[in-house]
Amino acid sequence: ITVMTDAVFKDILEIVRTPYQLSGNATAAPLGNGHINQTVLVRDGKQLLVAQKINTLVFRNPGALVHNARTIESHLEYKKEAPGIIRHLPGKDGSYLHGPDRDVRVLEYINGSRSIEVLDSPVQARELAYSFARFSRALSDLDTGRLVSVIPDFHNPSMRYRHFLDALQIATAARTTACHSEVKFVCRTEPLLDEWHSLLKSLPVRICHNDCKISNILFSELDNQVLAVIDLDTTMPGSLITDFGDMVRTCCNPEVEDSRVLERVIVRPDVFEALTEGYKKGLKGIIQAQEISSLVSGALMVCFVQGVRFLTDFLAGDRYYQVDYSLHNLDRARNQFQLFRSLQAQESELKDICLLKV
Repeated sequence: ITVMTDAVFKDILEIVRTPYQLSGNATAAPLGNGHINQTVLVRDGKQLLVAQKINTLVFRNPGALVHNARTIESHLEYKKEAPGIIRHLPGKDGSYLHGPDRDVRVLEYINGSRSIEVLDSPVQARELAYSFARFSRALSDLDTGRLVSVIPDFHNPSMRYRHFLDALQIATAARTTACHSEVKFVCRTEPLLDEWHSLLKSLPVRICHNDCKISNILFSELDNQVLAVIDLDTTMPGSLITDFGDMVRTCCNPEVEDSRVLERVIVRPDVFEALTEGYKKGLKGIIQAQEISSLVSGALMVCFVQGVRFLTDFLAGDRYYQVDYSLHNLDRARNQFQLFRSLQAQESELKDICLLKV
């Protein structure tokens, strides 16, 4: 994994300097806490731009990301009901990708915005869910065939389990020993995979964001209003229940996703209810009864699968997610599995919340 050092973000700055006619005084500093791409905020006098080096181990075709983003931008441009998004900006030659490997892009920066890692209130949860719902609603009349599936089987639980088994075969003895109890937990829970797989096949195919983390919403610094839905890289055909599951995963937990204080990792029912209200309101008339009744299953699946993905990366030597210390991915996995257990313990009550009228 490439560490975000001064040299890395200075390299990104130099790649975009000429295409965007930046002065010699332009500077770059790390922006955000993303696990995949490397992102910097470029300052050149009063001009602010977001420059990003795409992780081509994850996104093997950067051109597909740009194609999808520009298709979405075009489709949403005149839709008043759509939430704001962040647009890709072309260089002076009209190109959207730069550098020797054509893996660096530039996005607009929204002044007065902030992203958050842990939810502040149920009110914020309702607004977040409503915004992601409006995003999918505004794309509901876009032909799914116009978007490239940048990561095929992105939310396929059976595939994620197979990757876990593969990683287990090549893992070092030290890593296998460190996560012995987590490996046993995953294997015990494996029977649920067939149930989830069948459920996904039975639901309508929608254009989904596919990464509905709280950090992928920009809020106003002044009044906490939602300004934009960001990080559209995984927007492609999928299922609404996985988008909802991502919101539950990142909003209902009062702790950050790498917290080691596991006794505080719980699903907050008031936040869950706010998410459900906002999501159903934003998709009213589009979301089907079967999708509503499957929202809790989606949350269980997403929390478990994300834990499996973190554990798989730990076993494989931390090749996918950026880490800050040797057990970082294992701590993330433990956090997700604890959240999954909390969901299971409250499953009946949460299903009742989903069926309440909005």
